[in-house]
Amino acid sequence: MKTIYTKIIFVLLTVISLSLTSCNPVSPDKVVQRAWLNTNNITTRYSPKFFGQLRELKAKGNITVFKDKEVTKGTAVEYVNQMIIVPHNESLQKVEELPEKEDTKALKAASLELFRYSKEIFENDYLDIARMIDENRPDMEINTAIEDLFLRHDQEMETRLNRLDDQVIPYAEKHNIPIETVHNQPN
Repeated sequence: MKTIYTKIIFVLLTVISLSLTSCNPVSPDKVVQRAWLNTNNITTRYSPKFFGQLRELKAKGNITVFKDKEVTKGTAVEYVNQMIIVPHNESLQKVEELPEKEDTKALKAASLELFRYSKEIFENDYLDIARMIDENRPDMEINTAIEDLFLRHDQEMETRLNRLDDQVIPYAEKHNIPIETVHNQPN
């Protein structure tokens, strides 16, 4: 009889232990990392400098991408896909997977707004300009497209970055997470 109770208690403790570890809530630090720090992938790539670097790589024949687990020569379109779009979508997915609690709801929403807005830019404007680079279109045409992109999107990008900062700063302070805002303006 005693062994039956011991087994029942053991099973109950195991079930409770497993259920507690499977819930594994996301820590406030992880929320800040996923919702805010991962936006550095946006702010470092959202810049006319990116296209200058890409054009320089193209001119030197040095655009490299991964294909079949090997580094190989690639196109500007492939480069934009691998260096911007794929990591961006991975970061977006991590934000989407964040739990929505009372104190994370607005932070998550602001982060998603920024990620979704920039996703449209990267998947449309960036790929269009990358195609122009691959097609060796005239510099003037490419420069005009780049200037137009940033004229159309800079103000909204800055607004969304600031909105995210407005949400993350109080959240981080509440949870004693030291942060320093430096990316509140697009390059």
